[in-house]
Amino acid sequence: MMVDWKKVRYFKKSEFAHPESLDPLLIYSLDALRAAAGKSIRINCDFRPGNPGQHGLGKAADIVISGFSVVDQFLIAEKTRLFSGIGIYPYWNSPGIHVDIRTLKPHEPGARWARNEKGVYVSLDWAFISKIK
Repeated sequence: MMVDWKKVRYFKKSEFAHPESLDPLLIYSLDALRAAAGKSIRINCDFRPGNPGQHGLGKAADIVISGFSVVDQFLIAEKTRLFSGIGIYPYWNSPGIHVDIRTLKPHEPGARWARNEKGVYVSLDWAFISKIK
């Protein structure tokens, strides 16, 4: 399946580093997220050649939603129910989130995680969120 760029309302193809390598569902989901947020979204990273994870499959993007705290970025992405994987990165230079459309098994919960100030991936819980400034 190819992206029908006429149906993408809020992004231009040029905003993606590797649009031809991305799953169209990711682009449509990001477009719907931008509509829900009502703010611009910067794509920091999308497809990563050779990456063994979701970025390497063209199913992930690292983003920053303008004007939102990192917790609010997470919450709006969660609220849309479009993404099966969401990571929160409060210690980036511009705090943002990872979103992906990984395939889940029936009844499997979505993946949620955070990256702490030391760069270590940890479970996303209220204790972590409450420490974010």
